[in-house]
Amino acid sequence: MRAHPLKRMAARTAAAAMVAGGLILGFAGIPALAATPPGGTYTVLGDSYSAGSGGGMEAGPCLQSPNGYGSDFAAANGLSMTNLACYGATISQVSALQVPLVPPTTRLVTLTVGANDVGAGQVAAACLLGTPETCQGAIAGAQAKLALLPGQVSALTQTIRAQVPQAQVLFMGYPHLLEPANMAALGYPPAEVAAAVAVNAAVDQLNAVLAQSVQRSGAGFVPVAGLFDGHGFPSPDSWLVSPFVSLPLAFHPTAEGYASGYAAALQGVQLNPPLYAEVWR
Repeated sequence: MRAHPLKRMAARTAAAAMVAGGLILGFAGIPALAATPPGGTYTVLGDSYSAGSGGGMEAGPCLQSPNGYGSDFAAANGLSMTNLACYGATISQVSALQVPLVPPTTRLVTLTVGANDVGAGQVAAACLLGTPETCQGAIAGAQAKLALLPGQVSALTQTIRAQVPQAQVLFMGYPHLLEPANMAALGYPPAEVAAAVAVNAAVDQLNAVLAQSVQRSGAGFVPVAGLFDGHGFPSPDSWLVSPFVSLPLAFHPTAEGYASGYAAALQGVQLNPPLYAEVWR
């Protein structure tokens, strides 16, 4: 029997277990952070999507890249930026390990967080590599964890505000990973196309819960899924690292994804206060 394309990918990269930990946001180990960073006007927190993992030239245990969205946004607006985000970070790790290091001069905090808490990587692995039953089981497990996110997000927002009361706090959303229409056109089996639809729907659920939770906590939410539409996998103009190239960074945004997706979305947000030099520096 001919192996399914995504299952052949898993065999070549050897590791459904690794995919479960690294498919979306990395392994769930406790992030190791550097010494207290210098002060800045803009601070990035969160998981690998804020660390810039996938953007190229990743360094350190947190797999931070100079091509992440934080670097792009800071450069475009002449801001000093501190990046504390770490590959694999959960909400509790961001609160305990990253927030205490936020410089007191920070006027803007942006972050991606929550996907590791609900096991987004496990959902993607179960749906893309397993049976429809394992996919539905993984989604059900993630949905149960989603119920905990509102309280966790509220507590994290309060912790950030206690550290930097003057800062605007913006949570960033997550993109769709897959292009089901492209998969169908390329001859992927119907079951894999259906699994791709399920994975994207799970991302939509996560984004919806995050958006509601963030807004109730008094912070802001910045969606990115619309900008990534047409740029998932497989696509001739993909903004995501291919699963055939680098498993630990698979499905993370590329440098183009961070610049044209995340940084572009952030650029369109009304900041408070506006980016006036005498206020931000």
